Amino acid sequence: MNRLFDLNFFLKLIAAFLVMLVAWLMPDWRFGIALAVAVVGFLCVVRTPGLRAYLKGALLLTLLVMTSWIVNLLLQGLPLVEALPIASAMAARLVTTTAAFYFVMETSTPGSILAACSALRLPPIATLVLSLTFGIIPMLREDFERIADAQRARGMEIDDVPLPTRLRYALARGMPMLVQAIRMAHAISLSLAIYGFDLKRKRTTWRNVGLLVEPRLIPKDKTE
Repeated sequence: MNRLFDLNFFLKLIAAFLVMLVAWLMPDWRFGIALAVAVVGFLCVVRTPGLRAYLKGALLLTLLVMTSWIVNLLLQGLPLVEALPIASAMAARLVTTTAAFYFVMETSTPGSILAACSALRLPPIATLVLSLTFGIIPMLREDFERIADAQRARGMEIDDVPLPTRLRYALARGMPMLVQAIRMAHAISLSLAIYGFDLKRKRTTWRNVGLLVEPRLIPKDKTE
């Protein structure tokens, strides 16, 4: 089953877009819920990495979307019987969309993304955007979990607390996450500069690749 993880990055990306389109184009809320359950069930069957954290996030997302939409629709004058299906449909669409792209992000390494982009001869800027978008998000999620572990170690209980308190503690992780994201972006830009990344070249590498490929280390006697 893990062979699915090795699929071409663009095949997985196209499949995620198709699932998203189906979720957003189907108006029936019952079909939307069934599709969301099916996609999340697929993640469970193939044992997608980090699934437990995603399920917690999906549950929180569902509660927030359902609550906000129901309150908004009630304020507009709709009865609860009509507001509930609309809110359920919206929550189901968001869960389906996030689950589909979560599979793409968690099963695609930066190396596999770069290889797929190189095979299609994509422009360097497109390769850079895809690599950073789908490669950095899992790393930021891991940083988010480490910040939560640090909060627990310092006595901040974030599990067995009411939902408003949990949301307040989650927002408290925002500043460390922002600092970490800036540091990561700086490290990536520095690495790209060291390895000679240039947007003007179709295929950028720290070695000149032509008829011959420069060796990684030029022997000293050949440089003299």
